[in-house]
Amino acid sequence: MSRFWELVIKGIPIGISNTLPGISGGTMALILGIYDQLVNGIKKINLTVLIPILFGAIIGVIGGSKVIVNLLELQPGFTVAFLLGLILTSSKVTAKEIEDLNLKTIILFILGLIIAYHYSIDIDSVVSRADISLFKFFWGGAIGSVAMILPGVSGGTLLIMLGLYQNVLQAIINFDILVLFSFGGGVGVGLLGFSWLLSYLLAKWRSFLMAFLTGLILGSIRTVIPNQLGVMEFVGFILGFLSIWFLDKREV
Repeated sequence: MSRFWELVIKGIPIGISNTLPGISGGTMALILGIYDQLVNGIKKINLTVLIPILFGAIIGVIGGSKVIVNLLELQPGFTVAFLLGLILTSSKVTAKEIEDLNLKTIILFILGLIIAYHYSIDIDSVVSRADISLFKFFWGGAIGSVAMILPGVSGGTLLIMLGLYQNVLQAIINFDILVLFSFGGGVGVGLLGFSWLLSYLLAKWRSFLMAFLTGLILGSIRTVIPNQLGVMEFVGFILGFLSIWFLDKREV
């Protein structure tokens, strides 16, 4: 398989992840072994890397948006439990990147845990709104773009916090050009600006950053705690857990 199509295929789960509350596209890129390549590709505007990943991500976003909207409506318990399994297993991916367990990394982990838990919102509280300006979609895209390449910070969760989650999913499904153009413009601006800072932090303080991100991942589980426990919730959790575990094992 050519490198182009390999990156396209790996871009698909990254796109899907960016539609799911609680799991970040950055975490998925880390699991798939292309995280540093993605960050540097954005920083240097390397089109040979960005085009195939973006192509795959668009496929994932379109498909993921339709699936997540339907599942949240038809099987909310199963879906939330599946996301919980994804998040818990994702934490081991960033945790493996912590080189030294010391007071500083522990403090950063606890800080990330507290921040994510405090700002996370129950997914059941998400509603669609009709009074959102295109300007807010632009800034929502800029803020959400940080989560798209930062492991541990969920773009879906951030959009929930900003009150944009359902509206963005519906815009993708209905192909609302104005909303998509505004949101996409914000994403582009955010990615280009943040990639420089992230590249620097990864090069200088990777272990500290990963400790903080591990806390963010685990703290975000507040978003996806099932309201009840049953067979479907158990099956969903196991499938989510095994999905990340399998992907991570393949890249070892």
